[in-house]
Amino acid sequence: MKISTLFLGGLASLAAAQTPAPYTDAKSGITFNYFAHSSGYFFGIALPENSTGSTDFIATLGGKGTGWSGVSLGGVMLNKLLILSWPNGQSIVSSFRKTANYGSPAVATGTFTQTPIANGTYVNGTHWTYTFLCSKCILSDKTTFASTETAPSLGYALNAAAPAQKTTPSASVTKHTAQGQVVFDLTKAKSKDFDTWKSWAVPPKVARDFEG
Repeated sequence: MKISTLFLGGLASLAAAQTPAPYTDAKSGITFNYFAHSSGYFFGIALPENSTGSTDFIATLGGKGTGWSGVSLGGVMLNKLLILSWPNGQSIVSSFRKTANYGSPAVATGTFTQTPIANGTYVNGTHWTYTFLCSKCILSDKTTFASTETAPSLGYALNAAAPAQKTTPSASVTKHTAQGQVVFDLTKAKSKDFDTWKSWAVPPKVARDFEG
């Protein structure tokens, strides 16, 4: 499995979308507050039972086909922490990015990391799913939602076209074909089982395979 790069191509003019709802993944057993788009895109988030002050969450991100799916942890695209993923064969490619301009953003670096949860990460004939622990991903610099928020707006974007260089960490990704902004009820994302689920996140055996 390779975790590499990220892009969100213009979350400007974000629109309201379907309301997220609790959803339990059949493979991992993790329950998320979960948003699904008509395209096949989805994003879900799970938090500790007492999440105030926590900087970690578990997420699931995916879609249909070979295109990319992305999320803005701050709602809009510009100057926010972004995560984008796509399939590469039976592997998943994903990374953080940040940009001050519309277009393909540079890879973002920091103390934040992504660690995959294997029993919730897969590619099959209908869709792909990337489930991961996002550590130190809730920041205090307003580039993400805050740990004290109960109803933050998160941005989503997607494109059904695969990146031209889908194995390359710095691959450019074409502009989204669908995008929007969704209000998540984080009270429905909290679980007493969070620490158990978190323990399933295992760093890759080969460190270079995952960049985040």
